[in-house]
Amino acid sequence: MAKRIAFFIGQILHDYQNDIIRGVSQEANRAGYRVEIFSNFGTYGENYLHAEGEKNIMNLPSLEEYDAIIVAPDTYDLAGMYEALSEKILTQVNCPVVSLRCEDSNFYNVLIDDEQAMATMVEHLITVHGMKRICFMTGRMDLVDARRRLQGYRNAMEAHNLMVTDHMIFEGDYWREKGELAVDWFLSGGEYPEAIVCANDFMAISVCEALQGRGIRIPKDICVTGFDHIDEAKYYNPSLTSVVVQSEAMGRAAVDILRNLFEGREQEQYVYIPVGISYGGSCGCVQNDNDSSIRELYREKEYLKSSIMLNAYANVDMESCNTMGELFQTAYKYSYHFEYHSLYICLCDRAETESGELSNEEMYTDKVTLRVVMRKGKECYPCNEEFERKQILPDKYRKTNDTIYCYPLHYKNHCMGYVVMETDEPKSLKQYFVTWMLALSNYLDKVFIYQENQNLLQFRQQSMLDDLTGLYNRREYERILQRKHAIATVMPKGFFIISCDMDGLKMINDTYGHLEGDKALIAFADVLRSVTRDGICCSRMGGDEFGICYDTAQRVDVNNLVEQIRTKIDEYNVKSNKPYLLSASIGYAYCSGKSALVGCIAKADESMYREKATKKYARINQEKRGE
Repeated sequence: MAKRIAFFIGQILHDYQNDIIRGVSQEANRAGYRVEIFSNFGTYGENYLHAEGEKNIMNLPSLEEYDAIIVAPDTYDLAGMYEALSEKILTQVNCPVVSLRCEDSNFYNVLIDDEQAMATMVEHLITVHGMKRICFMTGRMDLVDARRRLQGYRNAMEAHNLMVTDHMIFEGDYWREKGELAVDWFLSGGEYPEAIVCANDFMAISVCEALQGRGIRIPKDICVTGFDHIDEAKYYNPSLTSVVVQSEAMGRAAVDILRNLFEGREQEQYVYIPVGISYGGSCGCVQNDNDSSIRELYREKEYLKSSIMLNAYANVDMESCNTMGELFQTAYKYSYHFEYHSLYICLCDRAETESGELSNEEMYTDKVTLRVVMRKGKECYPCNEEFERKQILPDKYRKTNDTIYCYPLHYKNHCMGYVVMETDEPKSLKQYFVTWMLALSNYLDKVFIYQENQNLLQFRQQSMLDDLTGLYNRREYERILQRKHAIATVMPKGFFIISCDMDGLKMINDTYGHLEGDKALIAFADVLRSVTRDGICCSRMGGDEFGICYDTAQRVDVNNLVEQIRTKIDEYNVKSNKPYLLSASIGYAYCSGKSALVGCIAKADESMYREKATKKYARINQEKRGE
């Protein structure tokens, strides 16, 4: 029976992860082992429920079924995921465990000498380029490797009697989010740095972007270096000087450790893989670089353009699917854009997942069903094959020594099942595979709901509307604003938020009764509805408050719309013969992708309240003059 290895790794679309997987897969294949890779795509923004759904992949395998486990802790961007996974491993299994690049005293470890590697990089800047004021952007300081890289920097500076002040160190996140903050910090320390050394390439690129955005030249004004030597570092202009991690060798070393343990040979707990430095243009070692990268960047750009269009078309087609069969055939049609041999969609037992009795670790049911098999370019056929989840995939679909990839299928934190894939080159999946998986998950959830309730569309429509006026309700209006704002973050065009507040509703209710007050609200809603057209949506926020989202960047358009509303109100008052006049105070604010949505809403409200206050002041003066 072939040895079975579970491999936990996050965000496998990145170069480091791909190289490690290649090393693990090739070495395991030679040794006759089976490798099952459990991965996810992480999350963007602050969608907590989606993050929980992504984390749940660690609960898919029954760990006691495996002969060994490999983990890559620093590939997870989901807070607390590795800690939960580590605890799960320690409490549930006794098999060998290998940790890659992050030291864990409970496991065997394949490491690089982070301290020495970073010291070597800093030494290069000091001895070759004659630099003295060198700043450092750390990784996540909860990770051992980040602390060691920081120590390597300190060691090199101390060895040359160079001062390190508080403003020369900034704590980063191993990702792209803090480049601007880091540059602000370094530049506010008085004397400008000569170089900024970053604990990985993602942060280094974000620092380069922030510097160049300020007109600071790299490397002429400030040098920047990274760590990992990912593809983006090679293609960036200027190309990044970076520590080269032999990622594929790390993967092979992990399997070597397991082979020694399986065969009863002595094995050290810590294995170190040597690193090197790739000298690029960001420190001035290479001039006129990147010429060889232009063609590759062009191909990448064309791929991304194609992916964006395909993603849009796939979403439109999947939206129209009302059955699983239709959805899977549509998904298969769009799967040609990424490389795979076979793809299997396995779904949990619906009755059990909806019972509400499963814990987080039991979100994957013990029994799962293989619902569809896709063979790229050949066939897509439905199944209804039930099997034990601990198998991950029925044996008849497996080879003796193969590698399979497992990804979660979920909508928010609602676990629906998982996808198993066979592919020779996960790097070829790229970004489109992520969007394909997200679309499949979202519309699979929609199909489930639709099958349970054929009146779903009607109910959804009703849930979006205010019961009294028939306009959008507050919840749907906020969704619309969030979608518009999200689009505005990637598009140059923003939109206007218009805040409307009926004047005198309390007087109408107190004097003529709440039924008449409701009629006034309906009349004002009818006014707003009469000016609604493409690009304009109106809502009742509650009480006498109304909101309008206008998809335009032109202030003159908004002024014209406000005038239309006032004209419609005047026309109503002439015809209504009511003992009161319909009136509203209106204010607005422009919202771009660079603006905070909450702040724009507040500005619109402030504008509206200023008008309301002006009306009240004018009315008081009129009453005084009348006296």
